[in-house]
Amino acid sequence: MQFTRRQSALLLGAAAVPLHAATSGWTPEHDQAMLGHALRSMDANYDPVEHMIGRKLGDAYSYHSAIRNGVAHPTRDSLEYALLLLEAGRAERSFEVIDRVIREQDTDTASRFYGIWGWYMEEPARVMNPADFNWADFNGSLLLLIELRHGAKLPADLRKRVHESIHHAAYSIRKRNVSMGYTNIAAQGTFVTLAAGKLLDDRVLWDYAVDRQQRFAAKIDETGSFAEYNSPTYCNVTIVNLTRIATYIKDEQVLALNEKLHERVWRHLGNHWHSTTRQLAGPMSRCYSTDIGKPMWLQKALGGALEFASLKDLQSGRAPSSGEVAITAYRCPPNVAPTFLNPPTTHQYRECFIPGVQGTTWIEKDYCLGSVNRGDFWIQRRPLLAYWSPSHYAQMRFMKDDYDFSSALIYMTQERNRVMGVVNFRSPGGDKHISIDMVKNGQFEARSLRLQLDISDPAAKITIDGLRAVIESGPVKMEFQVRAGIFGANKPALRAEKGHLFINMVKTDSAQILRWSEVKQAFLAFTLTIGETTSAAFKHQLDDATKTVQCEWGGMELLAGTRVDTVANQEKAFRESRNGLPVAMQRLP
Repeated sequence: MQFTRRQSALLLGAAAVPLHAATSGWTPEHDQAMLGHALRSMDANYDPVEHMIGRKLGDAYSYHSAIRNGVAHPTRDSLEYALLLLEAGRAERSFEVIDRVIREQDTDTASRFYGIWGWYMEEPARVMNPADFNWADFNGSLLLLIELRHGAKLPADLRKRVHESIHHAAYSIRKRNVSMGYTNIAAQGTFVTLAAGKLLDDRVLWDYAVDRQQRFAAKIDETGSFAEYNSPTYCNVTIVNLTRIATYIKDEQVLALNEKLHERVWRHLGNHWHSTTRQLAGPMSRCYSTDIGKPMWLQKALGGALEFASLKDLQSGRAPSSGEVAITAYRCPPNVAPTFLNPPTTHQYRECFIPGVQGTTWIEKDYCLGSVNRGDFWIQRRPLLAYWSPSHYAQMRFMKDDYDFSSALIYMTQERNRVMGVVNFRSPGGDKHISIDMVKNGQFEARSLRLQLDISDPAAKITIDGLRAVIESGPVKMEFQVRAGIFGANKPALRAEKGHLFINMVKTDSAQILRWSEVKQAFLAFTLTIGETTSAAFKHQLDDATKTVQCEWGGMELLAGTRVDTVANQEKAFRESRNGLPVAMQRLP
């Protein structure tokens, strides 16, 4: 593996210590610049009457919260502001904010919402729809950082109340005892309960936290990977909390296991990194922005060897600011760092994330293509995703009207640069959210249902010929074809708009009620190729008895359901194979 002289020097600095070194390309000045810019932004939104951050909310749909079109006061952002104020030596305002936010916690041990906060002061946990129990983890971790980094600065009474609030948050986490498959919260709650157990000298909490860490490790060891796989946001949350454990927890056994987990999540991300586009190649379990932008935490973790923004950019505010990045001792393991720095080599990579769920990623110099074999279309999912230079992407979605439809499922198989897939539907299932916003009584209102390929390049040329579309953008050419499909009495139709390829399954001028019980058949089979195309013939066969479709294309085979059914039955129907043999599950090495 070859590095430039500069990268070698920077990596030596990053590998030697977790914070800074004279040879490092990330210095205390970088942290100070990020902290200063983050504080200036928060200062501008501080409400001196409520002693909290204020945030303007629009009319966009938001699960959990019903607040629209007004100013609300977020508890989490306000606690982060208090922490950063302490980092900058501005203690008095910080004390006011801490006091105010602590008062918003539910401390009634008999309450269902014990130990948590609402997202906003205006909407306590008890009136949210539903409450977000993760706020015990997020706000508890911030209170712990306030204590661990600045506890001696707090007035005695306020410090006592901080300890009490940490106790409530930690016991809320223990009571909830979230599944260890909820990767980022599994890691964050482990940090909170470990640190709270030590801080409060609470043996019950400590024993729970140690057992929790071991259960978290055992869950990951089932496949070697993560249920919240390849998430630009939540892998960072996991890394932050593993880094916090390494920084603040002094226990040999805990630290040894923590380091193994830390190395594994970095290796998981590194295997998906596409250095040409500076993006995480798909697929992704959870994502808020398909273009990951400038992940400054990654720049810091690599000691500046991978630069997204210069010190001048940070100081002038031309780069993203993050107080969390400024105070977190990020460190990419030296043996993993080359995967982020080397030019991409042409190769295929498979990784089993959880039992039965596997991603396939094809990497070339100019582009990458990734898909998951089983997925859905919740707005945070990225089941099929391609990037190409210079940082353009194509993302597959399924829309009900103009919002991602969580009841749509996708089953795929991929070989190199070719993907074959079937979209079908589950009932019961979600509407805008997979569990919080459910389709009620098996019926919903809609004007349109469509599969959609979003192309981030507005200059992309999209040519349609019947059910075949060719997309040309920069160095890549994609070919998408609808191979079979029906939704009730409707057949799929293709159309293109600037930056979008629409595959309509239902389209009407006005909203109509759709009832799953009246839809006898609903599926769409497709193929997608990026780069070199193939002349292989596509074959499919419907089986009315089993309500499935068998697809074959260029040595790939896929079986999936064709009727609206439970997710369990759709999963049971799915098969992917090569020449009749199942595609092997590959463990993260």
